[in-house]
This record gives sequence, structure tokens and C-alpha cells, in this order.
Amino acid sequence: MKTLLRTVVVVTLFATPLRAQQKVNIQRAVTPNVSVRLNGALSSVRVIAWERDSVSITGSIGAGSRLDGGPMGGTAAVGGMKFYVEAADEAGSRSNKIELRVPRNARVWIKALSADIDVAGVAGGLDLNIVGGSIKVTGKPRELIIESMDGSVQFNGVADYARIKTATGDINLQAHGDDYSVTTVSGNITVTPQTDWAYQRARFESVTGAITFAGDIARGGDVRFDSHSGAIELRLPYRVNAEFDFVTITGAIENNLTNHRPAVGREGRGMELGVSSGMGGARVQVRSFKGNVKLTPR
Repeated sequence: MKTLLRTVVVVTLFATPLRAQQKVNIQRAVTPNVSVRLNGALSSVRVIAWERDSVSITGSIGAGSRLDGGPMGGTAAVGGMKFYVEAADEAGSRSNKIELRVPRNARVWIKALSADIDVAGVAGGLDLNIVGGSIKVTGKPRELIIESMDGSVQFNGVADYARIKTATGDINLQAHGDDYSVTTVSGNITVTPQTDWAYQRARFESVTGAITFAGDIARGGDVRFDSHSGAIELRLPYRVNAEFDFVTITGAIENNLTNHRPAVGREGRGMELGVSSGMGGARVQVRSFKGNVKLTPR
């Protein structure tokens, strides 16, 4: 890693509420795996990883807002930084827009109310939390934790460990990894295919939201789907090597991938389908109460 700065440069430091919109420009030398926390009244946060041992915080905050935190003094590289943004009202909050540049292996924690968060290239840990707005992550974070109430979530990349949860927000994944848990109440979960990418161990859950899975499953993988009343559709290659175990309580099962037909459930209601495709090896389990389940070729 190159060391860009060994001194602190703060063009504008907000110690008291401001009467007009002000620019933010904070530069600080840090360790390669620095932990950075940012929370408060934010409308937009863009996080970019770079090949420098420094943190750069730029952007602007609105009238009546203030930015506190640090450390800002000293010249030695620090291993942790924490900042908080306050706003006098909602209008001021909408003007608070920050761009954060961090070392590639940094750990970043961001919490906001209604904000659009866009993260690119971070290989360390990410912990992102919003109520409304949106979250978009691109890259290969070591671990990814996202919680959103109403905001949508999009992840394009690879994560060894991922925990993604929403209430009403949609979740879109062009991703893969070893250990995934993806949960929503009424949002829709969509997994799109990526070349040579496969899920090793994953669980997708919804209450009323639909789940559409068109990803690949690693040999020996274990992927599970659970829904109360949301539809579940698995779009898989004809020659996928997997053992399927589908059960619904009142929902229907439609199998267009193999010649096997679902049977009536053991208690005389719902449906069951147990089938092996290809050489087997992976396990795919689906459990649904009222939602319909469809297995279709991709």
C-alpha cells in the first residue's frame, strides 16, 4: 500500500451548525485495515476503495447541519475513525452528501435513515443499515451485512459471508459465495445467473415476497428456500447435479425440469416432489405454505 498522507488536512471543520451549505474535505493517514464508521442524517453516501493508506471524506452538508467525529488531529496513521452527521430538519438532511474513499481492506460501517448508499471495490467488511433509499454494493467484500426497512438492495460480486435482510425492499443479487442468508418480508428476491459463479451454502426466505433464483449451485452445495405465501421459481440448467426436496402445505408445485411429477402431500393437501437430477451431489430444499413453486429450465 502507498501512503498518501502523514498529515491531516481539514479544509472545513463543522464544530457548530452552519447557515449555508458547506464543503467537506477531510484527509487522514490510516492503517490498511482501518475501521470507519459513518452515521446520521445522510441522503447520499458513495464509498470507493483505493490503493492508498488514507481516508478521504469529501462532499457537502446542508444549512443547519454539522459533522462531528475523528480523530482529525495528529500525523500518525490511525486504525479507526468515526463520524456523525446531524441535520436541523429534513430539508437539511437531503443536502448531506458524502463521498468516502478508504483503503481496499478497510472495514466500513454506515447507518442512515433514508439514503442512497453506493459501495465499490471494498474487500474488507461492510455493515450497511438504512430505513429507506437504496443500497448498491459492487466488489468482493470479505463479509457483507445489509439491513434495510423499505430500501432496495443490489449486490454484484462475491462475498464469503453475506447476511442481507429487508422488510419491504427488493433484493437483487448477481453474486455468489460460500455462506449466504437472504431474508425479506414482502420484498422480492431475484438471483440472476453469472458465468462460473455458484452458491455453496445459502438460504433464501420470504413471507409474501416472490423468490426467483436463476443462480448456479456448487457441487455438494446446500441451498434452501422458504416462503409463506410468496411464489418460488427456480430456473436451473437441464443438467444441474442436485437432489430436490420440495414440500408445500396448500400451494402447487410445477416441475418443467425433469419428467417427475409432484405427488399429493402426505396429509392429503399440498404437494411434494423428491427428485434427483444429473449425478446429484447438491441439495436443494423448498418449503412453502401457500405459495406456488415452479422448477423450470434456464
